[in-house]
Amino acid sequence: MFKAKDILQQNYQLQEQLGRTAVGHQTWLAIDLKSNEQVILKLLAFSPQMQWEELKLFEREAQVLESLNHPRIPRYRDYFDLDKNLGGGVPWFALVQDYIPGSSVQELLEKGKRFTEKEVRFIAKEILEILIYLHQLNPPVLHRDIKPSNLILGEDDRIYLVDFGAVQAQAAVTGVTFTIVGTSGYAPLEQFWGRAVPASDLYALGATLIHLLTGIAPADLPQKDYRIHFSDKVSIKADLLNWIEKNY
Repeated sequence: MFKAKDILQQNYQLQEQLGRTAVGHQTWLAIDLKSNEQVILKLLAFSPQMQWEELKLFEREAQVLESLNHPRIPRYRDYFDLDKNLGGGVPWFALVQDYIPGSSVQELLEKGKRFTEKEVRFIAKEILEILIYLHQLNPPVLHRDIKPSNLILGEDDRIYLVDFGAVQAQAAVTGVTFTIVGTSGYAPLEQFWGRAVPASDLYALGATLIHLLTGIAPADLPQKDYRIHFSDKVSIKADLLNWIEKNY
């Protein structure tokens, strides 16, 4: 299939395959040979086993990213399809976006980092600024998959929001959709019922902050009445505790 040094679309030279991706999905670090800059190249195989909804989500991610303009959201660069002769007998679709050098917050957690209250406040502020931008667009744009692995601590010490693979423009919602997107423990129930709203992103942010404060994934914490109980596991100022409890 694809391997390092392959050149796609006569311009993107693959360097290293990244991440834990589902079958039929690949993410590569690549070089844009025209600009000599590193980029992220996401690939989706249009195989007989794939659901149409997967391709629709992939195309939606490309369309929404192309319309966004925020310094801490990876910039859209290109979208194209590859001949099936190049992709092992099936067509592949490719999305190219800016590469953000740094580490995901999930990677930092897995290395044993415990986030201080000051660091969690900073991360909350950074993501809220991005969500204000997304939710004030017309129509509002919902990320629908905020979690530690989709937050990048850049080399410039800013927080970036990545992976818009579950993104939804609010105007596209008509009734209930049965496309399940989001991550268990972070996404609210109404999202799994197909009723995501801007507050759904705030819930996911709250669950993410709880993970950072406790070091425990939200799905592994006790819950009652669809709310995560965590206050006995942290020692933080009342205003932050109250804000998180209010929003998730």
